[in-house]
Amino acid sequence: MVTSSVRGFVRHDGFTSSAALAFFFLMSLFPFLIFLASSLALMPIPHLATRMVRLVSHFVPDQTMPMVESMFDSTMRTNNGLLSAGFILAVISASNAVAAMSDALNTIYEVKGIQSFWKSRLNAVSMTFVLGALVSVALSAILLGPHFAGELARVFNVSRSFVAFWPYIRWALVITSALASMELLYFLGPARQHSLRKQFPGSVFAVVVWIGSSGLLGIYLRKFSYFNAMYGTLASFIVLMMWLQFTAMAILLGAELNVELEKRKKNATWPVEPVRESPGTQTVAAAKEAPKQV
Repeated sequence: MVTSSVRGFVRHDGFTSSAALAFFFLMSLFPFLIFLASSLALMPIPHLATRMVRLVSHFVPDQTMPMVESMFDSTMRTNNGLLSAGFILAVISASNAVAAMSDALNTIYEVKGIQSFWKSRLNAVSMTFVLGALVSVALSAILLGPHFAGELARVFNVSRSFVAFWPYIRWALVITSALASMELLYFLGPARQHSLRKQFPGSVFAVVVWIGSSGLLGIYLRKFSYFNAMYGTLASFIVLMMWLQFTAMAILLGAELNVELEKRKKNATWPVEPVRESPGTQTVAAAKEAPKQV
């Protein structure tokens, strides 16, 4: 099954599509971080900039952290103009990335019809808000930290069971939000009618591949420390593009797995019609059993 998914990925030119998607992800990443930093600056959370840098370090490779840290330091302050501009730029750039992803998913799911520009753009904007809400839930759960329930219990009357189970609830929210984001992307992205439940295996596969590829990339960069010496200041940008392409490849491979599962299920349930013989004809077995006439 996995082999068939990889073959479909290569057949649909997945390497080129993932490279193009990585560019769109890059164009949407920094406006989103600017909007996130500007909006979080309004919240009365102590040492918020340090927490945000620590949060992003769990997902972004180490070589790109100086670039992200400098961006947070310059934008994490109360500025209504920067907040509005960041929101508009984040919506436009993220919807472009979602639209490009929808085109790639249409190719994988073999969608024949083509949507109009305004319909596809409206669908991309609506998907941007839905996926953005799920990503915000995951980021909020990570940002609150494992001791959030204990701090909440000091102010409000919170049960001890909630305080004890909060670390598990926190990671359950993160994993559920990631899986729901992938599942909704596979369900709403292609311009066709299909079941939401059938997109779950590909979502799990995409999340596992993304975590594994990110971990392998981190190991590679730690083992081969000459990467910074070779590329200098461009190392952060190159590593970030590699990580974004691995992310796009994981999403496309999950979609390929969903398509392969759908094809196999359709072939397994496809009714086999009996062979109809026209009157006056003999089967091959009957012709062999017939006596030979001299």
